[in-house]
Amino acid sequence: MADTVFWWKLWKLLHLIGAFGFVAAHGATAAVALKLRRERAPERVRALLDLSRSTRGFMYLSLVVLLVGGIANGFVLHVWDRGWIWAAIVLLALLIVVAFPLAVPYYAAIRRAVSPQEPAGEERLGALLASRRPLVVMWIETVGIVLIVWLMVFKPS
Repeated sequence: MADTVFWWKLWKLLHLIGAFGFVAAHGATAAVALKLRRERAPERVRALLDLSRSTRGFMYLSLVVLLVGGIANGFVLHVWDRGWIWAAIVLLALLIVVAFPLAVPYYAAIRRAVSPQEPAGEERLGALLASRRPLVVMWIETVGIVLIVWLMVFKPS
């Protein structure tokens, strides 16, 4: 029993560290998304996009740590027959499937619009930056993360 408790705590710690890192890195991207809406200078937009991009490696590493810790604890606790763990995994997958197609093309378009080689006009850049798409992505992801945390805390059968 003591061995099980040790592994449960270890995997839970890794899961929480991964979750914290993922949310922290994602928070930097969310802050950039909010700041971009008020920015119009191409060089500042490029700098903000570079800041957001610089957190990606840490975000993906944290996601892997989160998944490894959570999946390992699923085995330690023998909860693979419970609906809440599957619902959390499916919800995480849905968040990725929904968020990427909304966010990636949007930020790629902004990056192209502020490219020194092929700059877009001020009107085009302004329209891209005024888009509500980043807000939609942030709300989808926030609601999804809150639901996942709810599932993990309350563990409804």
